[in-house]
Amino acid sequence: MSLKSNEVFAKIAKRLENIDPANRQVQQVYKFRITKDGKVVENWVMDLKAVKLTESDGDAEATLIMDDEIMFAIGTGAMPAKEAMAQDKMEVRGQVEQLIFLLEPFIASLK
Repeated sequence: MSLKSNEVFAKIAKRLENIDPANRQVQQVYKFRITKDGKVVENWVMDLKAVKLTESDGDAEATLIMDDEIMFAIGTGAMPAKEAMAQDKMEVRGQVEQLIFLLEPFIASLK
């Protein structure tokens, strides 16, 4: 299935290639559950400890659940993650507040 958010995940993967594992500020594990028509269609795990992105349903410290369009909007800077949360367009489970605010600058800088 071709999703708009795949473009964002491709940018994340490329960015992770350029991160020095010995010199990084964020070292958490995030899972993205991408939905389409209310059903989960893809799961991605971004492991900033190991500095890798995989399409999987593995364990994470925080899980972000959102529609494909919302992930694309956040990844392209059209919508801040805080706004998506405030509008109930993104559900976050786990260590919510501290981890989402560490992640937002990382994703927002993908533009």
